[in-house]
Amino acid sequence: MHSPAMRSTARIHWVVGLVASLAACLDEHVGGTSGTSGGSSSTTTTTTTDGGDTTGAPPTTTAIETTTESPTTGSPTTGATTGSTTEAATTEAPGVCGDGVVDPGEACDDGNGDDLDPCTSACALNVCGDGLTLIGIEECDDGNLDDLDECRNNCKWAACGDGLVQAAEECDDGNLVDTDGCPSNCKKAICGDGYVYAGFEGCDDGNLDDGDACTNACALAACGDGIVETGVEACDDGNLVDTDACTSMCAIAVCGDGLIQAGVEQCDDMVASMTCDADCTPAECGDSVVNMVAGEQCDDGAESPTCDADCTPAKCGDGLINMKAGEQCDDGNMLDTDACVGACKNAKCGDGFIRSGVEECDDGNLTPGDGCEADCTKTIAQRIVFVTSTLYTGNLGGLTGADAKCQARATAAGLPGTYKAWLSDLTGSPSTRMTQSAVPYVLVNGTKIANNWADLIDGALLAAISVNELGGAAPVGTTNCGGGGFRTVWSNTTAAGAQANAMWSCSNWSSTTGSSQWGLATATNGSWTNWCNGPTCSYTSPLYCVQQ
Repeated sequence: MHSPAMRSTARIHWVVGLVASLAACLDEHVGGTSGTSGGSSSTTTTTTTDGGDTTGAPPTTTAIETTTESPTTGSPTTGATTGSTTEAATTEAPGVCGDGVVDPGEACDDGNGDDLDPCTSACALNVCGDGLTLIGIEECDDGNLDDLDECRNNCKWAACGDGLVQAAEECDDGNLVDTDGCPSNCKKAICGDGYVYAGFEGCDDGNLDDGDACTNACALAACGDGIVETGVEACDDGNLVDTDACTSMCAIAVCGDGLIQAGVEQCDDMVASMTCDADCTPAECGDSVVNMVAGEQCDDGAESPTCDADCTPAKCGDGLINMKAGEQCDDGNMLDTDACVGACKNAKCGDGFIRSGVEECDDGNLTPGDGCEADCTKTIAQRIVFVTSTLYTGNLGGLTGADAKCQARATAAGLPGTYKAWLSDLTGSPSTRMTQSAVPYVLVNGTKIANNWADLIDGALLAAISVNELGGAAPVGTTNCGGGGFRTVWSNTTAAGAQANAMWSCSNWSSTTGSSQWGLATATNGSWTNWCNGPTCSYTSPLYCVQQ
């Protein structure tokens, strides 16, 4: 390649040679002789040009030869024109790339040697693929047509999303969309790359943790997928069956969750119900699980001293014989005159209870000659004394009404004979209206209380008159004698059988107003008939009844 100084020197030489040739031609035409026959002349001009100080090149010599031809002698001289032809050996300087002039063979010439602008130093247009990077237009230019290397055929750097799969890329679909098969990293979409592949993945969290909200299969974690989601699910067996060990809510099956676990639970009502115990077994008396909802009050698994076989508390008189509780019988009542008496024991002679229709007496022992023989038959004549099982106010209908009440109670109990009430008023008293017997006075169970009438009214009994016509205990009235709660009995009679006070008979036992006097059924001294008095005839108490 030629420098600008060399190109300038060549042009100067060419111009100087041209000027010298023209000057020689002019001299010949002006100073030549007409008519010179056959003459010819030749002139050579030599010009030397200093190359200048710029490059230090040696002087250059250029030779220009000029030839003048005259017409042949003998041509007319008058009016004749001498024909002269001057042929200059002129050579046009060849075009130089870089001189700023677009010469033939050049596509451009911008007068510089910069290969990175639109015109290269070879005076060719800078185009993609020439190996020269055109600044501002091209990003690169590797001089080849390989579209799969780092510099593409359009002279752009290869990049993900340009549609061409480069060596470092697995795919390139020409876009930077992250939800298709080739995301913006130009790697083929796979589960775990952190990009959700639309239509194929439900999620993609970019990790391989199978216990978070997005599984390793890139599906949203859900109960029933077989993967236990940490902190959310307690279990996940891959199904939504509610009868196995892991429920459809991915909770561990337990008794009380309302779901029946096959092979483990027989029922599950969440809480104890009429049909299901709290331990998820069918409600059943005798299963040792107390189910109050099902009506159980106890459940010891079987009959026990405290619980009957029907899961009710063991109690004499409930109709259930509980041998563990010491019962021999239980007829469902508390009568002491039938075959089952006392604390649910079989009735027998000597137990102190007179069995109706079977025993004549039962004084609680088997001692003969005491009025009740060992076979519970009476050995001598006797008179029965009892306290009524029924309570009454002071309005008894007079002495006659009171006697009727005693007779009614004796008849109801199956007792023989005629009975009168141990009461006194202005119309009579035991000492004036009762048969004063010479035989013993006994209780319904055969217990002797007095040997005869004289013994009965001497102020001391052999035993308290505390047994009712049925053989049970005397009832408790409502008087407040002694503070209340005692087994008081209507009386107004002294220990000698006379009226205690004319004002203490509730108006001759016909009113609930007025005052009265009571005896104490549990006493054996004179208090048995004369214990306390008070101004209230509306209280309730039983009567003493004596066989005549």
